[in-house]
Amino acid sequence: MQLFDAHMHYSDTHGPAFDAVRERHGVGACTLACIPQMGVCSTVPDALYYKAVHPEGTVYVMGGLERSAWFLHEGDAAALGEDLVAQAGALLAAGCDGIKLLEGKPDIRRNFPIPDFDTPAWEPFWRWAEEQRVPILWHVNDPEEFWDASRINPYAKSEGWFYGPETINNEEQYRQVFAVLACHPGLRLQLAHLFFFSAQLPRLSALLRRYPEVRVDLTPGIELYTNLAGDIPAARAFFEEFGTRILYGSDIGSRASIAQPPRPLDSSESAARVDVIRTFLETPENEPYTLLPDGRYLFRIAPTPMRGLGLSSEALEQVYGGNARMFLGRARPVNAAKAASLAHSFAAGVEALHARELFLAADAVPLRQKAVQLQALAE
Repeated sequence: MQLFDAHMHYSDTHGPAFDAVRERHGVGACTLACIPQMGVCSTVPDALYYKAVHPEGTVYVMGGLERSAWFLHEGDAAALGEDLVAQAGALLAAGCDGIKLLEGKPDIRRNFPIPDFDTPAWEPFWRWAEEQRVPILWHVNDPEEFWDASRINPYAKSEGWFYGPETINNEEQYRQVFAVLACHPGLRLQLAHLFFFSAQLPRLSALLRRYPEVRVDLTPGIELYTNLAGDIPAARAFFEEFGTRILYGSDIGSRASIAQPPRPLDSSESAARVDVIRTFLETPENEPYTLLPDGRYLFRIAPTPMRGLGLSSEALEQVYGGNARMFLGRARPVNAAKAASLAHSFAAGVEALHARELFLAADAVPLRQKAVQLQALAE
């Protein structure tokens, strides 16, 4: 069965391993969720180039917003709102199929002056996205234990993902998202990591019943799967009710992308992600298994007893591909000239931050180089 992985990450720094990983795991189509490297270096140009040189309909791109905007328009809600809409329009014109928002990850909000999502600065963007029916892949919050020093796992703590009182609270962010949806119920959202509600399926179910355009994806955190395995009847009922709105996603490439400096893709770590997801979805409940530390993806965990869902082949076909294609529709063509212009714009954003003595380790040169490569495609 060919997979549509609706949540992967790509940049040139991943090297040739990315295509090898796709082939190894039968990923016939994928969504590339663009997250900046070194804090502010956009991966959108890399993703658009990758899309342009692969067969039509096999690569979708969720473009990320330019992070310099949070600083350049700080305190000016009207200018920021106008800029967000202009940026998003430029991303689609260049060939992106939707927008990736990592701005709901708490450490990003801690490090950038991002306004609350239900404030006037965001309103033009939400209105535009609802009217244009633009898919949005939105990361909101992190596992709830990241706010609890006694429960957070060592890897997450080492990555700076422990959130004390200086960081926005997860329930406050949920309140903001609910407020946005109340005003814009037609937003087409893919909420990553089951919205970090894997331990709160009744809340997630209520949200999905109220907003039929909202989807969720299955990208790990491992807690997503241990939580679901802890109550198989509830998990099965959730999949039965919302089986057409659950998307397969692996998050492959995320660790390689956020590393500073970025590093090549680890194919063994990628394989472990796929195994965690597929084993849970495909293993019958009456065949218990154990998650063991593997030194790649599952490290610093205790051996964990698990039970799977044993989904039917029809349900797996939906989760593994059909749902993503229904959500995304036909892939937009890449306009290489506009993508080259975007690459120059992203480079200028990095340089504007350098002028403010911010993010000095970020390098704009690869963005300029990618602009040249994209322009060559256009000629």
